[in-house]
Amino acid sequence: MKALIAHPPERKSHFVRACFLKAHAGIQNRSVDDFLLSTAVVERALIERAAINPANTTTAGNAAELVQTAFPGFLASLAPYSAAARIISGAVPSSLGPDGSAKYPTRTTLPTAPQWVAESGAIPINIANFGLIDVGPKRKIASILPWTRELTKRSDAEAIFEQMLREDVAAGLDAAMLSTAAGSGSAYAGLLNGVSALSGYGGGDQVAIEEDLIALGTAITANGGSGQVLFIMAPERAIRLKVRAPLLTSSMDIATSAAVPAGRVIAVDPASIISAVDSMPDLEFTEQATVHMSDTPLPISSGGVADPVRSLWQTASMALRVIMDLAWAKRRTNAVAYLEAATW
Repeated sequence: MKALIAHPPERKSHFVRACFLKAHAGIQNRSVDDFLLSTAVVERALIERAAINPANTTTAGNAAELVQTAFPGFLASLAPYSAAARIISGAVPSSLGPDGSAKYPTRTTLPTAPQWVAESGAIPINIANFGLIDVGPKRKIASILPWTRELTKRSDAEAIFEQMLREDVAAGLDAAMLSTAAGSGSAYAGLLNGVSALSGYGGGDQVAIEEDLIALGTAITANGGSGQVLFIMAPERAIRLKVRAPLLTSSMDIATSAAVPAGRVIAVDPASIISAVDSMPDLEFTEQATVHMSDTPLPISSGGVADPVRSLWQTASMALRVIMDLAWAKRRTNAVAYLEAATW
């Protein structure tokens, strides 16, 4: 049976709604099954549209399908807030194997243009050499969103929850992807790792703006590339650029990110990036954990090293843990360029 609703929510909101419903069911000490059967028509329709019995977001054949189709849409909806999401939306998608990795074939020579051929003439052979790019093994990026019971009872609780989730995921993606940090056993190297920084052009005027952007664009389009350049910079840098060169910026693709230092400007060819994104993140809700309230968490032990800690049960609070697997790689070594100390 298909459920009919007049105005179904956009696909990008399905993931947020799935997270919120799971948390709301936990707050009322009810199973997700029971909660969905008694909630509003829109939420029921989201599950019933698959003609299955509603259950949870991790069991195959139940609400898992909702999250599988919804998370990529949610990630794409982050593009106005996250430069990394912009890169991922334009990157070449890749599927990882059972071991969480893959080898992606990529050209090692420039493509050969097709030629005009006369009737019965021999068609030329375009000979291409390929190499293999390692994508993976996947790494996990995770976040825990705590909030109080009182906040959940507000009429605008879902909107507040959605904003928190968007901000956390966007900030995490940008910090990870746009960094110069080397990789480790638990984290991917940032796209800027191993890239030599260019120096900003002096003067701080229109000429400096043009010379910097030309240098960055030239660096990532040399030896191939799509020619599509995404410039990424801090919000305050983008404001200066738009004020000082409004005609120039009207034809440019610009993304802002708080993860980018004020003096740094990044250029990326998204089509030269390979990305693999988890289609079904791991969602877990709890009211009974003890958590270290820090963005640099430590193991909680009787020694008291982690501080401050919060008992969710004692403070009538709750938390949602979101874990997603990611992997990315460059198809070309010069897919990314950046400069430091911009003067404009």
